[in-house]
Parts: sequence; C-alpha cells; structure tokens
Amino acid sequence: MKKLNSSEFRQMFLDFFKEHGHMVLPSASLIPQDDPTLLWINSGVATMKKYFDGSVVPKNHRITSSQKSIRTNDIENVGKTARHQTFFEMLGNFSVGDYFRDQAIPWAWEFLTSPKWLDLPKDKLYCTVYPKDTDSFNVWVKAGMPADHIVKLEDNFWDIGEGPCGPDTEIFYDRGQENNDVAEDDPENFPGGENAR
Repeated sequence: MKKLNSSEFRQMFLDFFKEHGHMVLPSASLIPQDDPTLLWINSGVATMKKYFDGSVVPKNHRITSSQKSIRTNDIENVGKTARHQTFFEMLGNFSVGDYFRDQAIPWAWEFLTSPKWLDLPKDKLYCTVYPKDTDSFNVWVKAGMPADHIVKLEDNFWDIGEGPCGPDTEIFYDRGQENNDVAEDDPENFPGGENAR
C-alpha cells in the first residue's frame, strides 16, 4: 500500500483515468453557473449535467475531475464521524454514453489494487450495491471482489432531485473492528455502514 499525501493521491487518480482515455476537467467554481437548482456545487457530476441532459456535447465522452464541493444535507453528522464533511474534493470518472459498469468497476478495482497505482490490500476492500443490481454485483465478483465483501444496501440509489438517477456502487476500505464506534449488534456495524470503521 502506497503512502500518499492528498495532492499525490489526486494526481494519481487523474493520471489513471487519463491513461484510460479520459479528458481531465479542472474544478469548477463552487458557485453554480447557469444552474438555478443548486446553491453550491455539491458533487462532481453537478457541473456536468449539461453533458448528461444532452444540451452540450463534450469534446471527449470520457471525463475525469477533482471537483471542489460543499454539502450540508448531513451537516448534523459533521464532527461526529471521520467521513462527514461540508467541504471536500470529489474525485470522479464519468462516461457520457461511452462505457458503463463493465469497464467502470474493473477500472476502479485496478486503480485500488494494482501495484502500479494504490496497491491497497484486497482483503481490506468492501463495496456496496443496490440490492436489485445483480449486474454490478456480478461484475465486482468477476473483477476480483470476494462476494462476501459485497453489501447490498437500499441506500445505493443515487439521485440529485429531479434529473439523473439510478443504482450506484461504493467502495470502502475496512479499517478494522478495532476502529468501530458502534455496538457489535448495531445494524450499521459493517464496512460502509454509518461507523468509523
């Protein structure tokens, strides 16, 4: 496992996707441009709605970015957990009609586990999928994720109000039970649950 500072990590992520044919977009302003639906930019995809709704065709259908973002929807958890923040940079890779889970999931696994990239221990990685999304479950298993490290969660349905939405998948690094801050019988006691694990 490589030890990287945040700048090195960001650059490695962008370089990985650039090697896979993605155009690197700079972080947009936190103040949305031509989008009255948002007070702040709250995700990487928020700046790309114009591509996904078809009003603008991107120069490259593969895009990667590190987008500065502000979120306040779970502000009551800020300071209580290590993963709730109001300001953060969201790293993302996006396909505008070019590829789907059959490439996105193996690329995620490669970036996380390849000695060339992050070289994370595979036994520490878990992912979550939407329960009815058996396709993503199967692609994860084919990529190398053990089936018992895949958690099915209803929360894995992404939306931004009115607009693009659908099942999603998330990846978690298990810091171990010793870092857990919930009871053993708590329903959130799993990698990816609402805990410090």
